[in-house]
Amino acid sequence: MKRCLMIDRQKAESLIERIEKYYSILAEFKKLTLEEYLKDIKTVYSSRYLIQVCVESCINLSNHIIASDKMGVPSEYADTFRILCKNNLIDEKLTAQLINMTRFRNRLVHLYWDIDDEFVFEIINNNLEDINAFVKSIKQYLKLLKL
Repeated sequence: MKRCLMIDRQKAESLIERIEKYYSILAEFKKLTLEEYLKDIKTVYSSRYLIQVCVESCINLSNHIIASDKMGVPSEYADTFRILCKNNLIDEKLTAQLINMTRFRNRLVHLYWDIDDEFVFEIINNNLEDINAFVKSIKQYLKLLKL
């Protein structure tokens, strides 16, 4: 597939830096036990927000690449990851995980009053590496483009 190569390097790097910053803060919460996590309301609410903005930044980065390289038009947030998969930037397993993270992001935004904080803790401990894998895949792609 011919690439348009109109990706704004500074924008992509800025989004990657943001994702990595959010990821590193969330990773700190892995040191906590479930009881410690649930007891600290500031940690609970900040982790919810950090997951939301981290996933949104992944979506924004994906949309920038998709639009720049004319890969297609996503009809919903989850489509951004499907399009990246279709264009071999991420694999199917990671795509499925990122779609699940996007669904959870939607829940955080639209059903914020009905969030299971034990589930948030599980995401931090079991699914955070999906964000890291996404960033690595995008960095590899940008390196191939020599950006």
